[in-house]
Amino acid sequence: MEIFYLKKQEILNHIDKKSLESFWDGRDFLCEDRYFEHVLGLFLTKFVAKHIYGVKNLNIELRGKKPYFMTGGINFSISHSNDIVLVAFNNAEIGADVEFMCQRNYRGIMKRYGENNENPSRLEFYKFWTLHEAEIKLHKEVRSLFSTLLEDDYVVSCVSSNILVINFCIKQIIIENKGVKNLNLLEEFEHPKNIKLITTG
Repeated sequence: MEIFYLKKQEILNHIDKKSLESFWDGRDFLCEDRYFEHVLGLFLTKFVAKHIYGVKNLNIELRGKKPYFMTGGINFSISHSNDIVLVAFNNAEIGADVEFMCQRNYRGIMKRYGENNENPSRLEFYKFWTLHEAEIKLHKEVRSLFSTLLEDDYVVSCVSSNILVINFCIKQIIIENKGVKNLNLLEEFEHPKNIKLITTG
Protein backbone atom coordinates (compact mmCIF):
# COMPACT_ATOMS: atom_id res chain seq x y z
CA MET A 1 0.00 0.00 0.00
CA GLU A 2 1.16 3.49 -0.82
CA ILE A 3 -0.49 6.82 -0.09
CA PHE A 4 0.05 9.91 -2.23
CA TYR A 5 -1.31 13.37 -1.54
CA LEU A 6 -1.14 16.99 -2.59
CA LYS A 7 -2.09 20.29 -1.00
CA LYS A 8 -4.91 21.69 -3.05
CA GLN A 9 -4.15 25.38 -2.62
CA GLU A 10 -0.45 24.96 -3.28
CA ILE A 11 -1.14 23.26 -6.61
CA LEU A 12 -3.88 25.72 -7.60
CA ASN A 13 -1.54 28.66 -6.89
CA HIS A 14 0.94 27.39 -9.49
CA ILE A 15 -1.16 26.01 -12.34
CA ASP A 16 -3.29 27.29 -15.17
CA LYS A 17 -6.69 26.23 -13.81
CA LYS A 18 -8.05 25.79 -17.33
CA SER A 19 -5.58 22.95 -17.84
CA LEU A 20 -7.52 20.98 -15.20
CA GLU A 21 -10.26 20.45 -17.78
CA SER A 22 -8.08 17.76 -19.38
CA PHE A 23 -8.76 15.57 -16.32
CA TRP A 24 -12.46 16.42 -15.84
CA ASP A 25 -14.83 13.47 -16.23
CA GLY A 26 -17.95 15.52 -16.91
CA ARG A 27 -19.45 15.47 -13.42
CA ASP A 28 -21.29 18.61 -12.32
CA PHE A 29 -20.61 20.34 -9.01
CA LEU A 30 -22.50 23.01 -7.09
CA CYS A 31 -19.33 24.91 -6.20
CA GLU A 32 -15.93 25.47 -7.76
CA ASP A 33 -14.07 24.13 -4.74
CA ARG A 34 -15.69 20.68 -5.08
CA TYR A 35 -14.79 20.67 -8.77
CA PHE A 36 -11.14 21.40 -7.96
CA GLU A 37 -11.01 18.64 -5.32
CA HIS A 38 -12.55 16.09 -7.66
CA VAL A 39 -10.41 16.92 -10.69
CA LEU A 40 -7.20 17.15 -8.66
CA GLY A 41 -8.06 13.72 -7.26
CA LEU A 42 -8.33 12.33 -10.79
CA PHE A 43 -5.10 14.05 -11.83
CA LEU A 44 -3.24 12.67 -8.79
CA THR A 45 -4.57 9.14 -9.36
CA LYS A 46 -3.65 9.07 -13.03
CA PHE A 47 -0.29 10.80 -12.50
CA VAL A 48 0.81 8.23 -9.90
CA ALA A 49 -0.65 5.31 -11.87
CA LYS A 50 1.28 6.38 -14.97
CA HIS A 51 4.60 7.43 -13.49
CA ILE A 52 4.89 5.11 -10.46
CA TYR A 53 2.93 1.99 -11.39
CA GLY A 54 3.30 2.08 -15.19
CA VAL A 55 -0.44 1.82 -15.90
CA LYS A 56 -0.95 2.26 -19.65
CA ASN A 57 -4.73 2.61 -19.91
CA LEU A 58 -5.70 5.35 -17.45
CA ASN A 59 -9.41 5.32 -18.23
CA ILE A 60 -11.49 4.96 -15.09
CA GLU A 61 -14.92 3.37 -14.84
CA LEU A 62 -17.40 3.02 -11.99
CA ARG A 63 -18.45 -0.48 -10.94
CA GLY A 64 -21.28 0.10 -8.53
CA LYS A 65 -20.07 3.34 -7.00
CA LYS A 66 -16.40 2.34 -6.82
CA PRO A 67 -13.86 3.56 -9.39
CA TYR A 68 -11.44 1.18 -11.13
CA PHE A 69 -9.01 1.37 -14.01
CA MET A 70 -10.82 -0.21 -16.97
CA THR A 71 -8.04 -2.71 -17.59
CA GLY A 72 -7.73 -3.68 -13.93
CA GLY A 73 -4.38 -3.98 -12.17
CA ILE A 74 -3.67 -1.71 -9.22
CA ASN A 75 -6.59 -0.75 -6.94
CA PHE A 76 -7.05 2.78 -5.62
CA SER A 77 -9.27 4.95 -3.44
CA ILE A 78 -9.50 8.76 -3.58
CA SER A 79 -10.38 11.08 -0.69
CA HIS A 80 -10.16 14.78 0.08
CA SER A 81 -10.73 17.03 3.06
CA ASN A 82 -10.02 20.72 3.59
CA ASP A 83 -6.67 21.30 1.78
CA ILE A 84 -5.64 17.66 1.25
CA VAL A 85 -6.38 15.56 -1.85
CA LEU A 86 -5.25 11.97 -1.40
CA VAL A 87 -5.17 8.63 -3.19
CA ALA A 88 -4.20 5.25 -1.71
CA PHE A 89 -3.06 2.33 -3.89
CA ASN A 90 -2.99 -1.35 -3.01
CA ASN A 91 -2.78 -4.71 -4.80
CA ALA A 92 -6.06 -5.76 -3.15
CA GLU A 93 -9.32 -3.80 -2.95
CA ILE A 94 -8.93 -0.66 -0.85
CA GLY A 95 -11.04 2.08 0.71
CA ALA A 96 -9.40 5.26 2.02
CA ASP A 97 -10.57 8.35 3.84
CA VAL A 98 -8.83 11.51 5.02
CA GLU A 99 -10.41 14.02 7.41
CA PHE A 100 -9.31 17.37 8.78
CA MET A 101 -9.68 17.20 12.56
CA CYS A 102 -12.08 20.05 13.31
CA GLN A 103 -14.15 20.31 16.50
CA ARG A 104 -17.40 18.31 16.43
CA ASN A 105 -19.73 16.60 18.87
CA TYR A 106 -17.47 13.55 19.05
CA ARG A 107 -19.42 11.65 21.70
CA GLY A 108 -22.84 12.34 20.12
CA ILE A 109 -21.78 11.21 16.65
CA MET A 110 -20.07 8.07 17.93
CA LYS A 111 -23.11 7.21 20.06
CA ARG A 112 -25.33 7.46 16.96
CA TYR A 113 -23.16 4.73 15.39
CA GLY A 114 -23.27 2.45 18.42
CA GLU A 115 -19.95 3.49 19.99
CA ASN A 116 -20.24 4.26 23.71
CA ASN A 117 -16.97 6.07 24.34
CA GLU A 118 -17.90 8.55 27.09
CA ASN A 119 -15.11 11.03 26.43
CA PRO A 120 -13.46 10.40 23.05
CA SER A 121 -10.42 12.46 22.17
CA ARG A 122 -10.23 14.26 18.86
CA LEU A 123 -7.83 11.61 17.54
CA GLU A 124 -9.99 8.70 18.77
CA PHE A 125 -13.04 10.17 17.07
CA TYR A 126 -11.31 10.79 13.74
CA LYS A 127 -9.78 7.32 13.67
CA PHE A 128 -13.28 5.95 14.20
CA TRP A 129 -14.83 8.26 11.60
CA THR A 130 -12.22 7.75 8.85
CA LEU A 131 -12.36 3.98 9.29
CA HIS A 132 -16.16 4.15 9.02
CA GLU A 133 -15.96 6.21 5.80
CA ALA A 134 -13.21 4.00 4.33
CA GLU A 135 -15.37 0.91 4.97
CA ILE A 136 -18.24 2.50 3.02
CA LYS A 137 -15.89 3.09 0.07
CA LEU A 138 -14.59 -0.49 0.18
CA HIS A 139 -18.06 -2.07 -0.34
CA LYS A 140 -16.71 -5.38 0.99
CA GLU A 141 -15.88 -7.12 4.24
CA VAL A 142 -12.88 -5.53 5.97
CA ARG A 143 -9.98 -7.91 6.59
CA SER A 144 -7.25 -5.37 7.37
CA LEU A 145 -7.10 -1.72 8.38
CA PHE A 146 -4.64 1.07 9.04
CA SER A 147 -4.79 4.65 10.41
CA THR A 148 -2.19 7.38 10.72
CA LEU A 149 -1.77 11.10 11.27
CA LEU A 150 -0.99 13.31 8.28
CA GLU A 151 0.26 16.90 8.40
CA ASP A 152 -0.55 16.99 12.18
CA ASP A 153 -4.21 17.99 11.61
CA TYR A 154 -5.50 15.15 9.44
CA VAL A 155 -6.22 11.47 10.01
CA VAL A 156 -5.98 8.96 7.15
CA SER A 157 -7.49 5.49 7.36
CA CYS A 158 -7.34 2.65 4.84
CA VAL A 159 -9.20 -0.66 4.82
CA SER A 160 -8.92 -3.67 2.54
CA SER A 161 -10.77 -6.87 1.74
CA ASN A 162 -7.40 -8.61 1.81
CA ILE A 163 -3.99 -7.59 3.14
CA LEU A 164 -2.75 -4.03 3.42
CA VAL A 165 1.01 -4.14 3.01
CA ILE A 166 2.36 -2.46 6.13
CA ASN A 167 5.82 -1.52 4.84
CA PHE A 168 4.33 1.39 2.96
CA CYS A 169 5.22 5.04 2.53
CA ILE A 170 3.38 8.33 2.26
CA LYS A 171 4.49 10.65 -0.53
CA GLN A 172 3.51 14.20 -1.34
CA ILE A 173 3.40 15.77 -4.78
CA ILE A 174 4.83 19.26 -4.66
CA ILE A 175 5.69 22.02 -7.12
CA GLU A 176 9.47 22.10 -6.83
CA ASN A 177 9.98 25.61 -8.24
CA LYS A 178 7.86 27.88 -6.03
CA GLY A 179 8.36 30.83 -8.41
CA VAL A 180 6.63 29.15 -11.34
CA LYS A 181 3.09 30.22 -12.28
CA ASN A 182 0.43 29.10 -14.76
CA LEU A 183 1.79 25.59 -15.23
CA ASN A 184 -0.07 23.53 -17.80
CA LEU A 185 -1.06 20.48 -15.77
CA LEU A 186 -1.51 18.30 -18.86
CA GLU A 187 2.06 19.08 -19.99
CA GLU A 188 3.34 18.31 -16.48
CA PHE A 189 1.34 15.10 -16.53
CA GLU A 190 2.98 13.99 -19.78
CA HIS A 191 6.50 15.23 -19.00
CA PRO A 192 6.98 16.26 -15.34
CA LYS A 193 9.48 19.09 -14.99
CA ASN A 194 8.19 21.07 -12.02
CA ILE A 195 6.36 18.33 -10.10
CA LYS A 196 8.32 16.30 -7.56
CA LEU A 197 7.43 13.45 -5.19
CA ILE A 198 8.79 13.66 -1.65
CA THR A 199 8.47 11.02 1.06
CA THR A 200 6.77 12.37 4.19
CA GLY A 201 6.03 9.29 6.25
